[in-house]
Amino acid sequence: MVGKNGLKHSNGWKPALLICALLCSGAAAFEHDDVTNRRIRANEVFYKADKTRDYRLSPEDGRAWKKYGHLDANKNSQVDFDEFVAGADLPLPKWDGEVTRNIVYKRAGGETLLMDIYAPRKPIEGPSPVFYYTHGGGWSGGRKEPSGDILPLFEELSDRGFTCVSVSYRLVKMWDPNDKVKMTDCVVDCRDGLRFLKKHEKELGLDMNRVVVFGSSAGGHIAQLLTFSGADDFAGDPSLAPCKVKPAAGISWFGPSDFRDLSLFEVTGAKKKFDPGHWAQRMFKSDSPDYKTADSDAREVMDRLSPVWWLKKDSAP
Repeated sequence: MVGKNGLKHSNGWKPALLICALLCSGAAAFEHDDVTNRRIRANEVFYKADKTRDYRLSPEDGRAWKKYGHLDANKNSQVDFDEFVAGADLPLPKWDGEVTRNIVYKRAGGETLLMDIYAPRKPIEGPSPVFYYTHGGGWSGGRKEPSGDILPLFEELSDRGFTCVSVSYRLVKMWDPNDKVKMTDCVVDCRDGLRFLKKHEKELGLDMNRVVVFGSSAGGHIAQLLTFSGADDFAGDPSLAPCKVKPAAGISWFGPSDFRDLSLFEVTGAKKKFDPGHWAQRMFKSDSPDYKTADSDAREVMDRLSPVWWLKKDSAP
């Protein structure tokens, strides 16, 4: 199983001994990147606090300045991102069990992508089933650390013998006009996370034939696509391509399922009408096209990113 400082096999081997064994056998020990993860966590908090969207915190940001102004190390009446990362309190969720954080599962587009692996608090005999969590945040925010209503799910399933895994993925940076990441990349990365686990299932003690994927909002959309699309679809890192995973089941908590019919997003009596541009900018980096009049390339993207398009009679539940 997975320990705080590395790997620990189910027979009680200490992490250092197992890592040594992996190196001697030609397998590489997992790489961790705590610095990158802290910056990811800090970016989410920083972006929400930056009401003026000038990528700094200043008196114009009101309550955020009152809360974080003390981090102004050079006393220039503003807190830049590096100052924020260096001084902000970014506590991790409390977890009563063993967890290995910030394992590097791939690099793409200049970004390092990470996963956390929570060992079963009550292990079962044999390889562990996997609960695979894809976080929400509108494809442009959120973080892999479970909190709120999500953390109790990890606790319940961990006590039933599941290994819980949460992944980060590339986010669409709406504030950066030069950003190249799109919604498809989010799905590709999460699919590669499953492939990474398949590649290392024996040393992690996992049963990758018993995987349930789960996500909320944008993460629910990703979970649907991981469930319904094929193991070879949404190809990413070529080194992970041979490692095929087909989830046994998927759970989507209020994730969108069909982007081709805008009427599906209209809510009777809603105070604020849903703006399709919310997802279109993340899908195309452009205004929302109407599926009925869109060109063939745009229609293909909307098809592939609509989970219902992948549905088959024998699709996983």
